Amino acid sequence: MSLGETLREWVAQFLESMERRNYSLHSRKTYGCDLLLFARWVGEQPNLEAPGELTATVLEQYQLHLMLRTSITYRYSQPRTMTAATRNRHLAELRSFFRYLKKTCKLLSNPSLELENARQTKKLPKNILTVPEVARLLQTVPKTTASGLRDLAALELLYGTGVRRGELLGIALTDLRLSEGFVHILGKGNKERVVPMGKAAHKAVLRYLREGRPQLLRGNTSALLVSSFHGGPVLQKELLKAIRSYAKEAGIRKAIGFHLFRHTCATHMLRGGADLRSIQTLLGHANLNTTAIYTRVEIADLQKTLQRCHPREKDAPSP
Repeated sequence: MSLGETLREWVAQFLESMERRNYSLHSRKTYGCDLLLFARWVGEQPNLEAPGELTATVLEQYQLHLMLRTSITYRYSQPRTMTAATRNRHLAELRSFFRYLKKTCKLLSNPSLELENARQTKKLPKNILTVPEVARLLQTVPKTTASGLRDLAALELLYGTGVRRGELLGIALTDLRLSEGFVHILGKGNKERVVPMGKAAHKAVLRYLREGRPQLLRGNTSALLVSSFHGGPVLQKELLKAIRSYAKEAGIRKAIGFHLFRHTCATHMLRGGADLRSIQTLLGHANLNTTAIYTRVEIADLQKTLQRCHPREKDAPSP
């Protein structure tokens, strides 16, 4: 058996161990795809024949391969090289994989310990809705239909709590603590947190549960958000299509996606005086540095304000 084939067997065993540790299906698919890419690359190297030959130098060569490898995604018609963030994801998966191999005595040492992440810049969110735009969007949602009440509840939760797309769609009836105004969220890596809904979101959810959800429901599902087509858990495609339709009707020309409301929620809270720790807790960020990107949004806004409003910017002296 070649080393590439051996690695493919080990990847399958590693994925089984991830399943036993309750990793999500999405995570297991991502790990599997990326690690099989590594196994295929190893199989193409004529000088690699035994597991002991997987050294730090070999992994650095693979790191270089990732840097030069083109990646075509659905977003781009032209091939592009992998971003630093994507390469770092591959390296993080390799570290986990090699920890497993050492722990299960398939390897005597862990060569991935010496790998260094690629440097990456934190990109500022490109789109942030203004407060008037959010108001116009919410006003556009019909309050007289069951699907409209569902969409309003979804938008109020997105904007009011900053939940991710998967977190929103994963909310079940048992996750709601309506008497207290809280919702239980299952986030990335199966990390749990409880967040306040806020008055507007709480009101929208209550009305949807009373007047909207019973009309949409067919069969038995515990999902909070129900499809208007089949009566089961709503799919992201259906919900996003509705939200984009409301945005277009409200005259909003910005690219609309679920994450836009997460960025908007965090930015508006920061502008309103919230501290970073509170925003970190609300969004479920493991690292405060992730939350700190929103302070850079504020600095960018401040620079634009300075250029627009400061007398010396308006009437700059000649050189």
